[in-house]
Amino acid sequence: MEVSQLHTQLSAALGDKVLGREELTDREATVLAPSAWAEGVKLLVGLGFDVMIELGGADYSNYPEPKAAPLCVSAHFYSTASNARAWIKAYLPLEGAEIESLVPQFAAANWYERECYDMFGVQFKNHPYLKRLLLYDEFVGHPLRKDYPIMKSQPLIPMRSAVDYEAVAMKRRAEEGKA
Repeated sequence: MEVSQLHTQLSAALGDKVLGREELTDREATVLAPSAWAEGVKLLVGLGFDVMIELGGADYSNYPEPKAAPLCVSAHFYSTASNARAWIKAYLPLEGAEIESLVPQFAAANWYERECYDMFGVQFKNHPYLKRLLLYDEFVGHPLRKDYPIMKSQPLIPMRSAVDYEAVAMKRRAEEGKA
């Protein structure tokens, strides 16, 4: 399936919720309204796109071409039947960035969305377990956003108790008489 055909099919199904197309490095993305994000993905699944390759975010604040909603969520999909790829994007405001979760369609979206939440502050509605993935819970802010101060220091927190797995294994071996 050609990218232009895909864009035409999405436009026919979603109408004015398809906001346009963007081309970058010889690849073309269909830009959807945030309210059509999950609906657009359901259409892609219906068209045979059965693998979600990647989901990520980007902050286009201070970009040479300013955008009214500078926070971007994008996802790449692949069709194993037709060997085709699809790329969709949605732009969100910096404050109150919220979009529907893709976990109901693709379980692989779980950790991608958690990373996007952690790094950019995007809230994924109906996500089963939306909490920080890479940073600790007390971390303040979202470090991949352009408004995050580069020299910001984070609050010191006490070291959490961790399990010493080597000691546990040694104790178990000793109890089993294998030490």
